[in-house]
Amino acid sequence: MSRLDALLSRAARLGRLLGRPAGLAVVAGAVLVALAGHPYLSRPEAAALERGRRAAAFWATLPASPGRTLSGLDPAFAGGSGGRPGPALAEAVSAGLEALVRSGPADLRAGRLATAAAGALLTLLLAVLGHAVAGRAGGLLAPALFWLAPRTLAAGLAAGPDVAAAALWLLVAWAYRRALVGGDRAARMRAAALSGACFGLALAVRADSVLLLAALALHAAGAAAFAWHPHTPVPPTRSTGPDLEARLHGVPAPIAAMLVLGPTVAFAASPWLWPAPVARVLAALAPAPPAAWPSGPLAVLAFATPGAVLWIWAGGFALAGARALRAPVRRDRDPGASSDDALLAALALAGLAGGALGLAPRGPGLGPVLPALPFLSLVGARGLVAAAHATVPTWPRRAVAALAVVALAPGAIAAARARPLTSAWSELAGGAPGAASRGLPRQDGGEGARAALADVAARARPGARIRFVGVAPEAVRAWAARGLLRPDLAVADGDDEADVAVVAVDGGSRDAEYQTRAALRADRPVAGVYVDEVPLALVYARAGAWR
Repeated sequence: MSRLDALLSRAARLGRLLGRPAGLAVVAGAVLVALAGHPYLSRPEAAALERGRRAAAFWATLPASPGRTLSGLDPAFAGGSGGRPGPALAEAVSAGLEALVRSGPADLRAGRLATAAAGALLTLLLAVLGHAVAGRAGGLLAPALFWLAPRTLAAGLAAGPDVAAAALWLLVAWAYRRALVGGDRAARMRAAALSGACFGLALAVRADSVLLLAALALHAAGAAAFAWHPHTPVPPTRSTGPDLEARLHGVPAPIAAMLVLGPTVAFAASPWLWPAPVARVLAALAPAPPAAWPSGPLAVLAFATPGAVLWIWAGGFALAGARALRAPVRRDRDPGASSDDALLAALALAGLAGGALGLAPRGPGLGPVLPALPFLSLVGARGLVAAAHATVPTWPRRAVAALAVVALAPGAIAAARARPLTSAWSELAGGAPGAASRGLPRQDGGEGARAALADVAARARPGARIRFVGVAPEAVRAWAARGLLRPDLAVADGDDEADVAVVAVDGGSRDAEYQTRAALRADRPVAGVYVDEVPLALVYARAGAWR
């Protein structure tokens, strides 16, 4: 066999693998694990890892000494988003996997394995649901629309609760849908129980997951009122047990399971709730003041998402909403299709509302609205396939392929070029210069300082003391363990004792930078890291400390 034949054979095998949801999930998980070893560590990710280590230590010591462990419950779960304690299940799982596989302080990949696993599950569910609502093309397009953008890819390569929350939202939606569509009663009851248990896990990851229940209850009410219900009645079977569905008095079984199993699972998996459940639930759900425009999550979503993907999301959402609203007056409607349209639109709105209203954990980037993006990707894939079939009915597959390339290429190219990924802005924002002029954050938390280390290693005088401003101390330790800092360079704790300072520029207040410049008596930076002439990190030095 020639090399060309061998290459074609491997490409064919890869194509068959990617054509199956499980294979696509395996490939996505492998890619996320491979890329997760990158040295960019933001302040929010470092805080999530530290909080996860405290939560994992709580769980590890609880069986041996429950009394002593419970007395330290509040410190173990402190330091949540915005300074408020809250659920920490995802962070604890990340820290547990990190403790099992970490080989040293330079191994950043270990703490990100849980996010990679959640990303693989998210890919599997996107492929399955995409195939269910838009055919085989939808099963490929939905994961691609989600991942082929710099900011969502960045979320999949960092430790934290956001990707896990998005995966659990999608899993609850899948189980809810399975509980409503055909099949025997036992299968529907298992799916309903799964939706309730996964809803509890979602609450233990992020408190704003309560919006899931609101969205699904709204969908159930609409299904009953407008005959959206996709369930095809199954002939009754002989059963000696009670008919649970009949006893629920019209309440869908998955909604009932979420009301019963959800709080139970969430309480068991969230020790921070144990001392005062009601008060702490109310505190966790108290909306934080919404971020001012343009630093809020909806602005970041609008200006960081590639324009083609954003328009496909918006078009798919508008099409889904229109079809769901028109369904009651159309005699030829498809109840199953109307149900899917309404379900995806309601869940996408719930995820966006959590970030806009301040119910979601406050954080940089797309984290607050990330649970909405899988549903936007699904409605986008459904809308793109429908547009291709409507415009080119004779060659729909070719039309879908052409539209997919046009839609996905800009995001894939941007993700390949952007380092760090959180500094990427779309053409709608005008790239990095346009985003900076709008006052958008230039990075999520000091990642750009990593690129300044080469200049520091090459030009800082021997024995110089380095001060990092706006950079997580965990990142500095990991860089030193990787050999990215010269061994003779010491890390300074304050401006007064520093010879060289690396300042991360995030686009907000620059008071810390001005204080550092004053302490070092430096009028201008001696080096910097720029994206299209927009500074991400600046290096200042005392006289004689820079060669």
